[in-house]
Formats: sequence, structure tokens, C-alpha cells
Amino acid sequence: MVREIALGNGSLLVNLDSSLRVRDIYFPYAGLENHVLGEPNRIGFSADGFSWLSDWDTSPGYAPGTIISDSYAENTEEGLSLEMESCVHCTEDIFLRRLELSNQTDRRRQVEVFFEQVMDLYGTGVGDTAVYRPEMDSVVHYKGERYVAADVRSDGRSALKHYGIYQDSPHSEVASGELNGNPVAQGDVTSAVSAEVELEPGGSEEVFYRLRTGKSLEAAASTSQIVDTTERLFNGTEMCWKGYLGRLSHDVNQLPDRVEDQLKRSILVVLSQTNENGAVTAANDSTNLQFNQDRYGYVWPRDASFVVAAMSRAGLGSKVENFFRFAEDAIEDGGYMRHKYNPDGTLGSSWHPWVDENGEKQLPIQEDETALPVWALWKHSQYTGDTDILEELWDGLVEPAAEFMHSYFDTQTSLPNPSYDLWEEQHYTSTFTVSAVYAGLRAAGEIAAEIGRDGQKYAERADAIKQDGLKHLRSGSTERYVRGIKNGRQMDTVSAPMLFLHEFGLVDGDDEYFQNTVNAIRYDLTNDHEGGIARYKEDQYHATTQDFDDVPGNPWINCTLWLGRHLINTATNSQELETGKQFLDWATEHSLQSGLLPEQVDPFTGRGVSVAPLTWSHAAYIDTALTLHKKRRELQ
Repeated sequence: MVREIALGNGSLLVNLDSSLRVRDIYFPYAGLENHVLGEPNRIGFSADGFSWLSDWDTSPGYAPGTIISDSYAENTEEGLSLEMESCVHCTEDIFLRRLELSNQTDRRRQVEVFFEQVMDLYGTGVGDTAVYRPEMDSVVHYKGERYVAADVRSDGRSALKHYGIYQDSPHSEVASGELNGNPVAQGDVTSAVSAEVELEPGGSEEVFYRLRTGKSLEAAASTSQIVDTTERLFNGTEMCWKGYLGRLSHDVNQLPDRVEDQLKRSILVVLSQTNENGAVTAANDSTNLQFNQDRYGYVWPRDASFVVAAMSRAGLGSKVENFFRFAEDAIEDGGYMRHKYNPDGTLGSSWHPWVDENGEKQLPIQEDETALPVWALWKHSQYTGDTDILEELWDGLVEPAAEFMHSYFDTQTSLPNPSYDLWEEQHYTSTFTVSAVYAGLRAAGEIAAEIGRDGQKYAERADAIKQDGLKHLRSGSTERYVRGIKNGRQMDTVSAPMLFLHEFGLVDGDDEYFQNTVNAIRYDLTNDHEGGIARYKEDQYHATTQDFDDVPGNPWINCTLWLGRHLINTATNSQELETGKQFLDWATEHSLQSGLLPEQVDPFTGRGVSVAPLTWSHAAYIDTALTLHKKRRELQ
């Protein structure tokens, strides 16, 4: 189940599913330690009978312009409705929920509300302790330097009615309405807390639930004075996020309403997935654990570079520029970036080997991930006017990466040496990677010129790709560009990332081979059922059918937006602009109810597939929406 709501502040990230249940809690890095591991933390209600919130009709959503969930739920059988706000405080590592429970009957009722804590601190269910602390009137889960304190409040005071601590699931006891009152347990432990409200006929009452996190009990407990003024906390958090949107460098209210709303939602999603240290995580939906025992909560330098470039263009570069320092710390002594990184900067898991199929040594890299941080840094400087950061990062990031790109090169073909492609599937000279390396080398030359360094050889190497290498990527039989070259042979298949030939400036828009390539992408990779653009034909990743003549592959948000952005960018009249905008509209329509964008969608149902939110999808939306904004002004 993809996540419907993401709430984060750069160190604490909490994800909710469509039933408004907590499914992921990351602390102190978004994407690293998941202290829930996808297990639903349920909310139950004991009134005339017992019901779980997942049994109610729920409508998840966000308060406009914020990272505050504003959702509604109703149980007509029980005669109850619920308005619930949830947030992670903008600067404090606190998760808060405000529940306004309403009685839809004409009689007075008592309702007990139960909150479960199914915790696996550090991502394991071994060696945890859960204990009731009377001085806090809270149940505290702890292990090592991870503390989570759970309590319930009303009118600024503790409203704890019952608590229970268990060495197994609390579901049955919660459903019975009786918690065990056990004060402590260790091992693989869970807990529950409850509050009771008295509802007048047609009346409503508020209950507040909070999880305070910290690396010590003192750190978790020290936030209690802050949280006592709960209304102020919510208001402050709302002002914080709206303040960030106030930094937008474009008058986006001239965009269509749905596009403007989705643009702002995408910016806020990116902020929620970005750590304070600059680790821009790809996705933090733990659903993927069920498929390959790994997560998406890594920093791919490629994804992060696109995110930072889009956010800098939007006017929020200062919120993401630490990524460049993250990359500076991560880059290898040889000047290349590795596959992916954990949010704390350590090397992430990988399936790229150090030897090829013949046992010969090869680098386990995707070279575009070395090139794109340099490209993104130059873009960031252009958008923000910050040239000091170029000087700061020259020695530690730009020059090492540029030297590697300059040397990891086949002078016979004037193309980069083979590496894994951006889809991380095959080892060859990918056209996308060639385009990215060209852009990275050009950026290195521009940065050098800006700060008075010698970068002439980087510009010359980029020129060699354009003047001499590009011809090897043209197919005489199809008169379009190829996906790449593998073992000396052209891979004459259509792939959506080939659009970056123009995006990165390697070809002009009127290049006949490129125009034919765009047409092939547009028509060969379109899904005729739900619309959208596939990555390439016969894409097996999360495939819903093997009939690739009917469906080339699942449509991806990114790929669809890339085509839309290209068509918008090259539009010469309003009709052409509208054609490109249709792809942006498709992405808007295929967001979740809350506005989160998945990685891909089911080609038959249009529902989100794989993870959500995918940060890269939101970055592509930001960039495409801003391209639409710019082009509309140009054509006026």
C-alpha cells in the first residue's frame, strides 16, 4: 500500500496510509531507521461497539500550503465522525494528532479512543523496552539512543485513561476495550494508550495524541512544555510551511489552479523528504521491503541532483543546498560517486559488481551520478546568484568529478566509458549518461571560468562528445538516436531518457534525428489505456502484463513529465503549448487523493504502483510546472 500522507521536518518523518494509520516513523534521518517497519499503528474506538479507524470511511488530505494532514473519517453505523489533523512540528521532533470526535446521534455517549504503538526501534524488534513513566504520564519506548514517548492530552493536561504494554500484538486487548496496565516489558514490545471523551447529543470533543522523539529520555521529555500549547504548535507549524512557499521566485498563481496546488504540494513533499544534512531521499515508503528486502530510503546522487535543481529554480535553493556538501563528503578519492548512500552519508547497498561477466575489473558506478551533481551545482548558482558555493566546492567536489569524467573516456569514440544506466539494469554507454556527462563537463568548465580556475580541458572534452562522439549514437536505419552502445553495437530501442539529449544541450531542438526520437517516444511508449509514458518497451519492473504490444510498460510520472516539459519548452504557439500541458495534467490527475505522486501507475486502473511519494516525481513536476509558467509568459 503506497503512503497517502508524508509528514516531516528534516529529521523526523512520519508516513500515514489511506486509513490514516502511522506506517513509518524515521528518526533522526528521514529514510534510515524505520522504527515501525511498515506495521500499522492502529486507532480504535469503543462506543456502543468497537471499531478500528481502518473500518471507517476515510478521506486523507493536507491542509493547503502546509505539511499538516487535514483528514476526515466517518462511521455511520456507530454514529461517529472525526476530523483529524496530524503534523510533525517544523523544528521540534514531535508528531502530533488533533482529533475532533463528533457524536451524530441524539443521545449522550462516552467514547474511549485507543492508540497503538507498534515499535521496532533501530528497525529491529530485539532488545526494546516499553515502560510507563508516571512523572510524564506517558508510555516510553526506548533502546540505545532512541526514545519515543506516547501520551494523550486534553485541555492542556494529561488525558490518559488506560495504558497497556505487551510482548505481542495489542490488537485483541484494544478491541476488547481493556488494556492490561502492565508497567514494563522488554524484548519485542508494543503498547497502547487511551483517552475517554463524553459527547453530548450532536456534540464534539477534542483529544490530542503525541509522540515525542529524542536520543535520550531528557530530550524526548524536554519538549513537553512546548507541546502543552498544542493549538499554538499547530499554528506555528502552519506558518512555518506557508512561509517557505512564500519564498517562491515565480508568480505561480497565474498557473491553472490544480497545477498551482500540485506544484506547491510537490515543493512541500520535497522538503519533507530532505534531511538537514542535505540527504535528499528518493522515497520512504516501506512497502518496497515486501518485494526485495530493501528500501528506497537512500540518496541517489542522480535523483537528488534533479531535486536540487528544481528546488533552486523554484526559489528554495537554500533548503536543499546542503546536498552538495553531502556529495562532497561522499565522493570517492577517484572522483566518482557510488551507486547510492544512506541518509547519514555512509555507503548504501548495491547490486553493482566490481567485475564484469568475464571477471575483469570494472567500476560499480552509474557515471551520470558523478556528472549530475556538478550540473546541478551550476544550475543552483545560476538560479540563486550564489558564486561563493562554487569556490567552496571546487576542490572537494567539482574538480575531482570533472577530472574523473575527463579521464573515464574512450578517445577513439569520443564517448564516456561504459557504466550502469540510470535504470541500474545494464552496463553500457547509455545515451542518457553521455548527455549527462556532456552537461557535467560543460558545467565544470563554466564553474571554472566563473571562479578563475582553469577548466578549458573540461569544455574541450564536452565539445569532443558533441562534435565527434554524437555520430555513434545515430541510427542510419531508423534515422533517430539509439538508447546506447553495448559491446560495440547500437541498442536500437526507444527509451524516454533520450529526451535529455536536448535538455542537456547536446543536440538542438531542430536536429532531425532528435525530432524522430521524440516522435518515437511519444507514440511507441504511450499507454493507450490510462495514458502516460513508459520508460522503454518491455519494461518488467512491477509489470502488470506481459503483453507488451498492448502495454509497452507501466507509465512513469517522470517519463510522462519529461515529454510534457520538452513539448512545452519547444512550443511556438498556444496549441502546441496545450499539447505539452496535457502531459502535466495527466500527472496531476494521477496523483493520490492527498497530492502525493507515485513512481509509476497501473496501466489499466491508473492507481499508484511501487512507492509514493517518489521525490524525483515531485521534482519533475516542479520543473515542468515552472516551464509551463515561463512559456505561457513568453507566448503572451
